[in-house]
Amino acid sequence: MTDHLSALRKYLLGKADVIALCEQRIFVMALPAEEIMKPGTTEALMPRKVVVILASGGDANPGMRPIARARTDFVCYGETDFEAARMERPVAEALKTLNRELIDGVLLHNATVAGGPFQARDPETFWPAMRRTAVVRFDEREVV
Repeated sequence: MTDHLSALRKYLLGKADVIALCEQRIFVMALPAEEIMKPGTTEALMPRKVVVILASGGDANPGMRPIARARTDFVCYGETDFEAARMERPVAEALKTLNRELIDGVLLHNATVAGGPFQARDPETFWPAMRRTAVVRFDEREVV
């Protein structure tokens, strides 16, 4: 199976509206420790704009194989609740406009945003966040 999460990361890294807010701080599966704590210290960093892409399940539909449909969460952090919501908007727009992108051998077909965002706090950092879920369709076979 292909790594659609890393492909989605690269897709978002190519979106100027997203990068204008979070620079290159887009991660897969977790917020890295160096984004939370100053390296070599126990001093916490202040919240800032970051996007974390998480696997959130999917639906097994053998009739569609080799096209997978994976639920994917996009957690958008910000300095405040307002700034987290500001970070979420260009991410949602990028998902809505995703259309057959080939990235590192992964063919991303499209993404269907599954409802509006919801406000959350990260359980470890307590940073403000907005969370958006999308169903991403991608080919399970590597495309060369």
